[in-house]
Amino acid sequence: MKATRTKLAALIALAALAPRPVPAQQSVADFYKGKTITIINGGTPGGGYDVDARVLARHLGRHIPGAPTLVVQNIPGARGLTSVNRLYATAPRDGTFMGVVLRGLVTAPWLNPQGVQFDIAKFNWLFSTAAEPGVAIGWGLPATYSIDDLRKNELVIGGSGDSSIIPRVFNYTTGTRFRMVTGYPGTSELVLAMERGEIQGIGYYSWSNIPAKNPEWITQEKIRVILQTGDRRLPELKDVPLVSELAINAEKRQVQDMWLAPLEIARPYAMPPGVPAERVAALRQAFAETLKDAAFQEDARKAGMLVDPRTAEEIEALLARLSATPKEVVEDARRAVPE
Repeated sequence: MKATRTKLAALIALAALAPRPVPAQQSVADFYKGKTITIINGGTPGGGYDVDARVLARHLGRHIPGAPTLVVQNIPGARGLTSVNRLYATAPRDGTFMGVVLRGLVTAPWLNPQGVQFDIAKFNWLFSTAAEPGVAIGWGLPATYSIDDLRKNELVIGGSGDSSIIPRVFNYTTGTRFRMVTGYPGTSELVLAMERGEIQGIGYYSWSNIPAKNPEWITQEKIRVILQTGDRRLPELKDVPLVSELAINAEKRQVQDMWLAPLEIARPYAMPPGVPAERVAALRQAFAETLKDAAFQEDARKAGMLVDPRTAEEIEALLARLSATPKEVVEDARRAVPE
């Protein structure tokens, strides 16, 4: 009897030492079922980033396993820096928070690092809904007006946000003579000022806005498109030079790239570091499916949302390119817009 008890005790001890079955990993669908994903937006309510995020929020959940609800939370401040710092440092890292990164912040670690509290390379990049080529336009200029004219004589333009920064880069890298009038609170005020004749044009304006909001500028020949950004000429602007074609030299072309690269991924979405890889992969797939969804496309069309997507891999490749920029080029780029 004693031997039997001893043998039983030994078996119990061995059972305690044996490896226990590992619980099945929670699936992406199980995790997201009944959950809410918050999209942090550093833009102001009603602005372009806000409109785009809300259109996405209405459709993206259908393509995520578990069909979570999506909501948009506006955290404006410091040109979007407040929201991105918060996304990186304090947002939960479980896949329930993502953010749309205002495009100027893509190069902030190099060009304007003050206040940056994130490592741009450590975000989990999901997708960019669009590239955003821009143009410099003049109001009521003759059809013969050219870059040579702009290099010889000043053109008075209004500035707000990117439209107050990028034309200075044009001047610094191509020899154009845009003269800036600042103080306009936003793009709509710039447009009104141009139409009233208070300024002669806008030195940087998203091309997609013109056919969507003011097609008469083109059909009635009210504007002259002077130059365009991007890596290739748009088919409808085949006679308008790219700013890269106008660079004074190769070094100034690199300066342009530092400032204009964010336009290639103008609406990027990211999750903070540390999110489980399978949830990141599921969100990337959901973005790809959503942007091809007919209901989303119709909603986007009605909202005037530009859809010209870039993948996470393309975003990461662009950031790698920027990271490889020589230090002297970065310093020169800062001189283009010293303030």
